[in-house]
Amino acid sequence: MNTNPSFHPKPDLDRFFCSYIKGDPAKEPITTGESIPAIIAKAAEKTGRGRGDFEVEEITRERHEKLKQFLF
Repeated sequence: MNTNPSFHPKPDLDRFFCSYIKGDPAKEPITTGESIPAIIAKAAEKTGRGRGDFEVEEITRERHEKLKQFLF
């Protein structure tokens, strides 16, 4: 078994996500980030709703940077 750490650089995937309340026609963003479980947990904490009440959409880095200024 190989137990040596890999020296390859971490890939730059640039995948960002935004959470919304399910069924919201305006699709008002609640949280944004790189991890789906983390943004759903933050959205649930922020709104007091259950984790199943949210949907997630993949967004661009540019949109993530814009939303991050207003949501955090």
